[in-house]
Amino acid sequence: MARVCCLAAVSVEDVQVLGAALEGVGEPATTIVTHLEVGALKRIAPDVLVADLDRCQADPLEKLRQLRFVLPNCVIVVYTANMQPSWGRDCHLAGASCLLSKESHQLQLQSGLRQAMKSGCFTDVHFSVATLKGAV
Repeated sequence: MARVCCLAAVSVEDVQVLGAALEGVGEPATTIVTHLEVGALKRIAPDVLVADLDRCQADPLEKLRQLRFVLPNCVIVVYTANMQPSWGRDCHLAGASCLLSKESHQLQLQSGLRQAMKSGCFTDVHFSVATLKGAV
């Protein structure tokens, strides 16, 4: 049985990039929504949700906690340009299964998605690099 994959609140350009990454791991995006509306996403009940929290108008971490509450078995992927080490940690603590950097290329996105869907957890290497840069 195919999984339901959803892209939420991503730009038009990112829909193409992320859609191709999902297709690359054999999971085409089946639903695209323009906003992170918790009720609508609960009705869709995706198995994999890729969301751009950078575009979230409300408190993004609270939105993430709400999504985790209504989608307890979903692989929630945060797609972000925010490379602050605390942001990555806070997203995982709020319920993200996976963090992907907007700096990643196609193969890195595919690898991260594949790992997250397999193990339930993944953090893009760009967050580790950002942490190392901050320690210098």
